[in-house]
Amino acid sequence: MSRGPGRRDVLRSGLGVLLGAAVVGPLSACGGSGGAGGDRRIAIASGYGLSFAPLIIIQSQGWLEEELPDHTVEWKVLSGGSASRDGLLGGSLELGTSGQAPFLQAWASGVPWRVVTALNNMPLWMVALDDRIQSLDDITESDRISSPQPGSIQAMVLAKAAQDRYGDPGRFTRNMVAMPHPDALQALLSGQIAAAVTAPPSQYQAVEQGARILLDSYEVFGAPHGFNVVTALEDYAEDNPDVIAAVHANVARANELINSDPARAAGILAEAEDGDVTAEQYEDYLTREGTEFTTTPQGLEALSSFMSEIGEIDTTPGGWTDLVFDTVAEEAGS
Repeated sequence: MSRGPGRRDVLRSGLGVLLGAAVVGPLSACGGSGGAGGDRRIAIASGYGLSFAPLIIIQSQGWLEEELPDHTVEWKVLSGGSASRDGLLGGSLELGTSGQAPFLQAWASGVPWRVVTALNNMPLWMVALDDRIQSLDDITESDRISSPQPGSIQAMVLAKAAQDRYGDPGRFTRNMVAMPHPDALQALLSGQIAAAVTAPPSQYQAVEQGARILLDSYEVFGAPHGFNVVTALEDYAEDNPDVIAAVHANVARANELINSDPARAAGILAEAEDGDVTAEQYEDYLTREGTEFTTTPQGLEALSSFMSEIGEIDTTPGGWTDLVFDTVAEEAGS
């Protein structure tokens, strides 16, 4: 199995290298010849944070190679759904990952992709460390707020909160700066930014360092919702149903491991991260209230309706099943 750059190496190298990896890496064209050990390549995007735990487990355990022995599996750590979108369209990826909002933006603009599987439901927090900032009312024009990218689900959480509180979803648009979660955490702790709309485990680590929670996405949207999804282009899925089915099945397998034996899952994750996060910390994060590892997409209809309302997208699905492959269409999504 070719793993590409190490996860810690990519985390340290910054967004520019990540975006370059989506289009430059040592990958053949879609469907081309793989390396040693397989004659069909599958390049899969992973990402930052706890949300990608199922994919990290699959990668570290070699499950896809076991199920698809005639394939070569390659993993790429990318930041944000835009990088996956570009990788899929450019032929450097077969499977992408995306937050729900960037996925919906690309789908509404005509990108022919759908959801292979969800990864989880997770609450997303906006956190601040400066004692001056106790609520959204304390954010000034000069304060910077991070999210992973423009149009991210984190940006939509803040837009929804601003709409509900001030009647203006764009109130904080000029405050926003794009940062991967690890960079945002360091920027928050060093005072370079006033607040971060982030994700587990960065949000937990920020609170452990004294930050306070300004927003909880479950409260903002009124219900639990999905976070990241695995995506593929429709043509690729039609030509490679075995791959699509295997990815869904193995995400379900990894989620079952996390749910039934979080201690074992935490140990796998800690080993994959070379001890940057301990197994004990991972087990705590995996079992936090509100976190659910599931293949079922949740909240797509509500999010697309809000994004349409504020002009982020101009096309909405007839229902959530318009956005997914048959792998999850019979699950109890929303």
